[in-house]
Amino acid sequence: MHRSASQFDDLSRRAAEIADLSLVIRARFVEAADTMVHLDVRGIRPDQMRTLWPEVLPESTDHADIRIRYRPSAAAISRAEEVLQEWLRVHVKDVERRILLSRWSICLAAPHIAGSFRDFCAGTGRVRRTAERRIHSEFQKLADVLLAASSMLQEPDWSRIAPMMPNAPGGLDRIRPKAPKHETHWLPEDARPVFDAANPDLAELAKRLERGNRRRAKMKA
Repeated sequence: MHRSASQFDDLSRRAAEIADLSLVIRARFVEAADTMVHLDVRGIRPDQMRTLWPEVLPESTDHADIRIRYRPSAAAISRAEEVLQEWLRVHVKDVERRILLSRWSICLAAPHIAGSFRDFCAGTGRVRRTAERRIHSEFQKLADVLLAASSMLQEPDWSRIAPMMPNAPGGLDRIRPKAPKHETHWLPEDARPVFDAANPDLAELAKRLERGNRRRAKMKA
C-alpha cells in the first residue's frame, strides 16, 4: 500500500508538533517539581499535592533549614496541579515510570536537595540510558495524547525554568555572542608571511622604496 506525499507531510508535521510539545511538557514537569520543593516546607501544606507525587523527595528535615526565598505564584501552583493530578496520575500508568519522571524532574529543579539523576540511577541499580529512554518515551506519549485532545497547554515560567533546562526556549537569549573573528583567525600564532614575488602590491612597494633611496642618495651627494 502506497502513501501519498500529503500523508507523509501530515506525518512529518505531526512528528514536529509532538517534538515541540514534548519540550513544553518537560519544562512543565520541572516547574512542577520546583513548585513542590518550595511548597513542601515548614508551615506550608499544599492541598493533596504531596500525595500525588511519588515518594522521591527527601524528608523535610533534610532541607528545612535552607532559606527559601522563592514563593510560587497561584498560576505556577495551578500548572503544577495539572501536571500532578492529570498528566502524571491519569496518563502515566506505570509506577516505575512515574518514579523516573518525578526523580528526573526534581534532580533538575533542585539538584542541591535531590542530587543528580546519574547518582540516583547508580544508587538504585538502574541503567541511566535505559531510564532516560523511558522518560523520553513517556514525554512523547504525553505529547501525543495532549495533542490529540487539542488542549491548549500553558507554558511554564521560562524565566525561572530555562536556567534549569539549558535546551529550553529562551536559553539561547542568555548565550553571549561570540566575538567576531579576524580574517586570518585560522592561522597559527607563530605564522609568518610568505613572500610572493608575483604580488603586484609587493612590486609597487619595491618601486616606492627604490625612489626613496634615490632621493636620499641625491640629498647626500
